[in-house]
Amino acid sequence: MTNPSSSASGAVMIEARGVEKWYPNGFQALRGVDLTVRQGEVVVIMGPSGSGKSTFIRTFNALEDFQKGSITVDGIELSNDVRQIDAIRREVGMVFQQFNLFPHLTVLENLTLAPVLVRKRPKAEVEQQALELLERVGIHEQAGKYPGQLSGGQQQRVAIARSLCMEPRIMLFDEPTSALDPEMVQEVLTVMRELAEAGMTMVVVTHEVRFARQVAHRVVLMADGVVVEQAPPEQFFTNPSHERSRQFLRQIA
Repeated sequence: MTNPSSSASGAVMIEARGVEKWYPNGFQALRGVDLTVRQGEVVVIMGPSGSGKSTFIRTFNALEDFQKGSITVDGIELSNDVRQIDAIRREVGMVFQQFNLFPHLTVLENLTLAPVLVRKRPKAEVEQQALELLERVGIHEQAGKYPGQLSGGQQQRVAIARSLCMEPRIMLFDEPTSALDPEMVQEVLTVMRELAEAGMTMVVVTHEVRFARQVAHRVVLMADGVVVEQAPPEQFFTNPSHERSRQFLRQIA
């Protein structure tokens, strides 16, 4: 199990400085957000609905734009340059609340499509890797089925395996269990825990307190578009320093 008390000390993988974002209607979603994520670190971002946490994580791979500040991912500074965005997206896997699988492709085809088309890898080699990844997430026997034939928990595990098939250096998770029935949540969190134990750099937006306590190196609380507090999980959940953090923890208790 990851030791939450020991923060990763590797190279900087994500560096966000003074990130600000406005929507066209004038609403400011991010108000000068700073965050540093190091190699092998698991950072959990929590916060009430509308706090900006999902918007923030989606700026890391340019799914959301921003107007001020800077974001550097794996040494590449985000800009409007499509080549830079493509380079970042090749290194960053993302798992969403909705599974976003192609319904007309089998599970195996969902995994192999991008590595063959984008990374130009041989299909046979990718299929072998895909089967190994499906084994890793516990659903190799579902390789020939279509997404609609699987449970929500199984589909989310396929989505994780699909991201891993691109051999990312960073994994982003945006509320990966919030669309799942309660009995399926644990099977997805188990896969995520195993990824963390294997040293994957992860940023996870979630309300799963147990996962944050057991797996995160650091918990970040966002509210109203700013980072309110960040601390090791034991400190954050037992002795938070900010009243806004204490209020949030009372609400989710």
